[in-house]
Amino acid sequence: MFQKTTSLKKVRYRSNKRKDDFFKDLRGRVNNYFTENGISKHANSAMVFKTIVAFTAWAIVYLLLITNQFSFGNTGVLLGFCLLGFVNIFIALAVMHDACHNAYSSNKKINRILGYSMNFIGGNSYLFTKMHNAHHAFVNIHGIDVTLESHGLFRFTPHEPYRWFHKYQHLYTPVLYMIVSMHWTIIKDFKWFFVEDSIGNKKNIKHPRFEFWMLIFSKLFYFGYAIILPLLVLQVPAWVVLLGFVVMHVPSSLAFALIFQVTHVYEGTHFPIPDGEGNIENNYALHVLETTSDFSRNRPIGTWLMGGINLHVIHHLFPTICHIHYKPLTEIVKECAEEYGLQYYEQPSFASAISYHIKMLYHLSKKDAKVPQYGKSLIFN
Repeated sequence: MFQKTTSLKKVRYRSNKRKDDFFKDLRGRVNNYFTENGISKHANSAMVFKTIVAFTAWAIVYLLLITNQFSFGNTGVLLGFCLLGFVNIFIALAVMHDACHNAYSSNKKINRILGYSMNFIGGNSYLFTKMHNAHHAFVNIHGIDVTLESHGLFRFTPHEPYRWFHKYQHLYTPVLYMIVSMHWTIIKDFKWFFVEDSIGNKKNIKHPRFEFWMLIFSKLFYFGYAIILPLLVLQVPAWVVLLGFVVMHVPSSLAFALIFQVTHVYEGTHFPIPDGEGNIENNYALHVLETTSDFSRNRPIGTWLMGGINLHVIHHLFPTICHIHYKPLTEIVKECAEEYGLQYYEQPSFASAISYHIKMLYHLSKKDAKVPQYGKSLIFN
């Protein structure tokens, strides 16, 4: 088992005037955008409408499913479950993600309530927030960024010890992405709550008793409406309902995993390693630029459906800003980076972003794979 970076001293980012000037200037421009337009950094009417659409869509699809309106045989029921899965992921991207970052509202109670939409669709907002914040703080840093952890199944970083089956990971990884949300719902939350005692760089975590009961009751509620109630009321064999539960997760899970993974594990990214004192040779803003990529920047429908996750650079730089504002802010980031001679990574489409992700998986499938830590990209032939 590899030695985690958490055995080092607390990881911190180093600063210098040029690096700090960039982020100071960028932050000023972003703040000016909101001041000059007289708008809040949180949700606006368009975001509220989007939230209503998300939950209304869920209610419609679920009611149609549970009242046997997908009546064209077993296939219809499976289609209903599949649609419900995509609505669940839409809720996660469009509502939950912002709420768990305290980006939806300036009122933390509203964020907390909307964050529980993660529990509603089978996850756990408390654990998601802890794990996701650890990812934000330590993007692409082996041993601390929880999104890179796979217990050796995948090699998302060249610092992960090589295993013989990794040479096939560019083939099997997309297939296993299909069960990400099901694994999260059934196994991962319980593992992080009852087995693991550290998340990212935080050790010996003690979970509040309230969160224990919230985990138990929300899981019972979820499995109740996703499996038990359909078994009781749908006029199909039990195996169709159980298969429907799987179908609810598989295609939406693949889309969900790819949307997030292509933004950090791609051809040209960096995988910094702290020195013996825990120092990263960048400030945080430059670290984000070197480890994060956008895609489909000029695809408004895709951006709307993906909750702005495709505009990932601005999200990591300013995670408490609601994603409804990301499009114009991304133009500010791009412009500012160019002025400071810094690289802003992006792909024009989701398809090209997936291609660059698969290229990196293939590159890391080689035992002697090399990738940059700082300062320049690496294009594979």
